[in-house]
Amino acid sequence: MLRLLIVDDEVIVRKWLTLVFQPFDKEFVVVDAAANGHEALEICRIHAIDIVITDIIMPDMDGMSFIQALREFNLHTQVIILSNHADFSLAQKGMSFGAAAYLLKGEITEEELLEATRRAGKKLAADDNPPSPSFLGISSHQVSELLTGGTGEVLQAFDRALISEKDTVWCIVFSQDVTPAVSSSLGMTNGAEWTNQLTALLAAAELSGTVGMITDHIAAAVVRTMGISEDVFCERVHKLLTLPSRLSFSLGVDGPASNSKELEHAFSHACDALNDRFFRGPGAFCRYRSTTGEHSDFRKEINMVQTLIQGNELDRLKNMLKQISARRDKYTIQDIDHLRRVFNTMAETLIHHTLSYCPRAAESQLAQVNPLAEINGMVFLDDIIAWSERLIDICHNLLRQTVDDSNMGPVLKYIEQNYMHNLTLSQISTVAGFSPNYFCNIFKACTGKSVSAYLTDLRIQQAKRLLTTTSKSINLIAEDVGYESSSYFIKIFKDTTGMTPNCRGRAVLS
Repeated sequence: MLRLLIVDDEVIVRKWLTLVFQPFDKEFVVVDAAANGHEALEICRIHAIDIVITDIIMPDMDGMSFIQALREFNLHTQVIILSNHADFSLAQKGMSFGAAAYLLKGEITEEELLEATRRAGKKLAADDNPPSPSFLGISSHQVSELLTGGTGEVLQAFDRALISEKDTVWCIVFSQDVTPAVSSSLGMTNGAEWTNQLTALLAAAELSGTVGMITDHIAAAVVRTMGISEDVFCERVHKLLTLPSRLSFSLGVDGPASNSKELEHAFSHACDALNDRFFRGPGAFCRYRSTTGEHSDFRKEINMVQTLIQGNELDRLKNMLKQISARRDKYTIQDIDHLRRVFNTMAETLIHHTLSYCPRAAESQLAQVNPLAEINGMVFLDDIIAWSERLIDICHNLLRQTVDDSNMGPVLKYIEQNYMHNLTLSQISTVAGFSPNYFCNIFKACTGKSVSAYLTDLRIQQAKRLLTTTSKSINLIAEDVGYESSSYFIKIFKDTTGMTPNCRGRAVLS
């Protein structure tokens, strides 16, 4: 679909042109309309425009001035001049500024306007190979071949051209920061649009070079140094990220190179550097840095993740994610795969834990989540962390609902009826229908006490009642409340109450 901008100071003309293209909404979309060159220029800086249909005579900024200003930062937007003036000199001037057509308002039919717009669209699509600077001696299609060790003929031609110009080059690798689906919705569906837009951006940043596609969503530029310092060159490269563009990309850069062999190494380094966007986020400027040092050992993190999940300490798990985010500057690109493994382990363990102990989880979409595919499909660390936090929240809510629905009443009743026996955690958890480890967590969440502490408190309360209401011996009372050893009972009693029990407990406990 071609994106159109209509520029005319007459409202009725702008409305007419909009209506002309409206029935052909599968071919064209009128993005906006402007009353003068100033307005149009601002729209072009904000929106991606394929074709501009503009008048010449307008207030504030006329059509010719607008086209000239447009060409300063966008080389490839097609321009159709639609004017009332049948002046050959105006037409000639317009064509010299790169206008695709010069049409007269009073003579043009709707069909002719549509056909002229379609021709401009075809010219835009065919403009895959803008003229390459002579010093390179390569076309857009030869960039990939040159950077990846192509044929001797291409390499030799490049080296001869570089020597003759007495210059050096840098390699810039561009990667889209959006998914293929989003990219398609923005219209970035082919290499021609990628290379056209990037070539225009290079020109706007005062850089000279040739852009070629490496993969469907990776482009590379071989850029001339032009005798400027490295600092100035990098400033201009960084400017690429701030210029108005429909593209969302990060870039990796390395150089300079004085021959094709060095350029091949620069390309490899720029690709490595681009991986740093994992930590930096979208729109990253990544210089190559050596990664010869040892990568971090993430075994501790993996063990910690598993321990926290088994202990149902999901708040601490979230804090761990924040700590990983805060340490991103200390990681290298060698750590990326290891970090993905940490997050994948966390997600798989958490999902398994929740599915094992929470009946609601199986009924939710949680069982269909594929952590490996989800995490490997994300480009940036922040996206992985955000996804992981959402997963933790989902699992936490499901587990909390399980605790709420578990109703400790039957469990507490079972303990009250059987406290005098040698109760085990396994026996009690079976009544609740949970594993011992998980039951400990939900029991404490419900009662505020551990199972052991709750059982001890209950036994001591019963012992107090027996001491004050019966004449039973200490041995019998200890046995009645579930202690096989009277000495152990006395110790626990004293630890709990601060007093020593005896058969005349009424006096002791008063």
